[in-house]
Amino acid sequence: MKKYLLLIVFMIGVSFLLSAQEQVMNLGKIYFPRSFVHAQKDYQKGTYRVFLATKGEVPYFKVFNAKNEFLFEEMAIVKPYKGKAKKFKYRIKKGIMRGYEFFRIQVTLPDNIYLAFFLLKQKTVKKAKAAKPPAEKSSSD
Repeated sequence: MKKYLLLIVFMIGVSFLLSAQEQVMNLGKIYFPRSFVHAQKDYQKGTYRVFLATKGEVPYFKVFNAKNEFLFEEMAIVKPYKGKAKKFKYRIKKGIMRGYEFFRIQVTLPDNIYLAFFLLKQKTVKKAKAAKPPAEKSSSD
């Protein structure tokens, strides 16, 4: 009897651990065309490895540098996918948003759309020196 009880408790524990494990989808190398800021830290433009991970029911993006060193996690925005096409694994769209403030990564799965926005570092614009007004010509009559 003790063996069966112990076996049942063990099976419940294993199922709990398996359900709480992190599910990870490799999105590959993604090129960030401009420098960006995350958690008040600057990152240079370039190629980063990005993963879409889900722990429990919370999706987030994991970002690694070219040396495969973990940099940060960004929580994903989730929207339901209402498209008719349902026979695909996933689709990735990336680009700079209108106004050039954010770089967006959009991952479309058959059931949901996952979005991540990265704040682009603003280019510093040097102020031009004020132009001197043209010298007035004196007219001699």
